[in-house]
Amino acid sequence: MEVEYLRQGVPLADYQLTKADHRRQEEAVEAHEWVQRHLAKAPPWSEERWEQMRGLLGSPSPAREYQRWRLRLYCGHIVEAARPRTAPRPDEGMCNNEACSQCGLDPSVIVAFEPLGSLSDPPPKERQQRPGRSPHKPRVDRRSRAELAAENAALRAELEALRHQT
Repeated sequence: MEVEYLRQGVPLADYQLTKADHRRQEEAVEAHEWVQRHLAKAPPWSEERWEQMRGLLGSPSPAREYQRWRLRLYCGHIVEAARPRTAPRPDEGMCNNEACSQCGLDPSVIVAFEPLGSLSDPPPKERQQRPGRSPHKPRVDRRSRAELAAENAALRAELEALRHQT
């Protein structure tokens, strides 16, 4: 199934916040605070319970199942994130906001976005290699920030779903 990925507010740097963006940010903050208050009341999990959760979550999905996106957040920063390839927009479902890695605003709603390509595709080369120089070989033992972010988002979504089951 081929998904047609949408764009909104391009170019991202020129996007102007709307009243709807302000309202969505207020709602996201209220929901986040509500969750934090209830989590603070919950008893801590034992290491055994965490191990059970890790077993339920299983191994992370492969990178080819994620789409890379460039996002403009409510705070004004532009970041990259990964979302499941099945959604035409990065702000559908439970992932309509991000914690900004630049200023720390958490949550910061997504106000504009553009697709970048599959997480498994290498990012476009910024500059061409000069003749006579060997290309830099990336270390294979390190995962990219986008892969870690995608894995983190998937685990958080699964954890949230499990919390609603109990």
